[in-house]
Amino acid sequence: MQQLTRIVGRFPVVTLLLLLAFLFVAADGIRIIQYPPRTTHIFRQSDCLAYTKTYFRNDLPFFQPATYNLIGKEGRVVSEFPVLYYLSAKICKVVGYHLWVIRGVTFLCYIAGLLYLFGIARMWLRGFLLPAFVVVMLGASPFYFFYAVNFLPNVPAISFSLAGLYHWLRYKDREKILHLLAGTLFFALALLLKPTDGGLIPVAFLGALLMTNLRRTVSAATRLQLLGAFAVVGVVMVWWFFFVRAYNAENGNNINLQGIYPMWEMGRWEIYETFRFRLLDQGPKCFHSLPMLLLLVVFLGLFVMRWKKMDVLLRNFVLMLVVGAVVYGVLWFKAFMIHDYYQLIFAIPAVFLTIAVLHFFQQYVLVSMPVVKIRVAQFVTAALMIASIYYNQAMQLDRYSDANIGFDNIQQINEVEPYLRKTGVKPTDIVLSVPDGSPNISLVAYGNPGYSSDLFGQGNFSVPFCRAHGAKYMIVANGTAIHEPAYEPYTKKLIGRYKDIYIYDISE
Repeated sequence: MQQLTRIVGRFPVVTLLLLLAFLFVAADGIRIIQYPPRTTHIFRQSDCLAYTKTYFRNDLPFFQPATYNLIGKEGRVVSEFPVLYYLSAKICKVVGYHLWVIRGVTFLCYIAGLLYLFGIARMWLRGFLLPAFVVVMLGASPFYFFYAVNFLPNVPAISFSLAGLYHWLRYKDREKILHLLAGTLFFALALLLKPTDGGLIPVAFLGALLMTNLRRTVSAATRLQLLGAFAVVGVVMVWWFFFVRAYNAENGNNINLQGIYPMWEMGRWEIYETFRFRLLDQGPKCFHSLPMLLLLVVFLGLFVMRWKKMDVLLRNFVLMLVVGAVVYGVLWFKAFMIHDYYQLIFAIPAVFLTIAVLHFFQQYVLVSMPVVKIRVAQFVTAALMIASIYYNQAMQLDRYSDANIGFDNIQQINEVEPYLRKTGVKPTDIVLSVPDGSPNISLVAYGNPGYSSDLFGQGNFSVPFCRAHGAKYMIVANGTAIHEPAYEPYTKKLIGRYKDIYIYDISE
């Protein structure tokens, strides 16, 4: 046992990486990382994949991102800073187009963020076990892991924000300019990807730093430099906001949300149902298992009861994170019912609450505990970590089961592109996809620009409209739709059938 402890002590990062590898494999990550978009919020996953695939297929310049849906000019539209999509596309140019590359870039950001979190935790916690417990608390959260092996930028934004916090904390202690610059760069990337997910940590940290009396260890000049660095980050974020607004307006596509989505725009019943479903029904079990949730409740109670004995900077930081999360919850509450990834940010206060309480335990409780009780505490901590990893496994297997696949006939839709090319449908041909109420779920799978029949409403994009805008083919992914009055007159020229997917020539 002592020899194992020495090995872990000598190679803590290697040990942590092995633990994260076990977490990944246990959650069926090897299979998941190869999947196309599927299950929870396949809508948004497909939009993200569409950015990468159009960069890859069309060799688009970095500042001309586009998707497959043509509701705007040539599909051009943007939301978050597309650096991860562009990077994934460039890697695919070297190794070939593989979905594991695109999911893998997001996952590597997740790993980097957890390594930085480990470094942050070790600023307050001694040894390996307790900092690793903090990492597992975040990394094995089913919500967090699901979006870590995915296409969305939320987890990378949080990961870059954790990296920024690590470097700014180092700068606070050592005043080395490289830490200030690195932290500023990471925070800028975090806010460019997702201002909501990436912005909570720097705002809370600066708020905590200003309200904490650290004159002996942090000079006024250091605080001003950190504030100045955050101002630079803010300017970069505002620049991107105006670029997005101008780019989307120029290309006639305002489908992406820019701004708040507040609670006060909802009715009372809608507020109640959202609260009940997301925050009481789905929310807790998606964040963690019951034992871990109960432990967090205990930690919160201890945090309040032992407020004065908590590390002063850490307790103020936790307070600012909680306040920020509450404000965020009100400003974006309307998104919670449908867009579940908007709730990822609530995992952050819990992580730093845990660090604060564990630091208190190391400082005031563990030092006077007998060795036997310490060993019992270590065993319980390790058991909770393993239990969390296997709880995450169960949740991921459920989410990725065929019963929760998320879209009718999606497996065939994701298989059909090679067949389309055999039938003569070129990657540049414009198509009408029937039925599809999303911008890109079926279009990105087909690899063809075009229109989705039911976007913004059933039958909203009719065959005559699409033909007038250059559509040459209608791809029907559900055989029953063939007999609908809106489509049946255009089913005379069948050029191919792949299982239950029908391809028709609708050109004039």
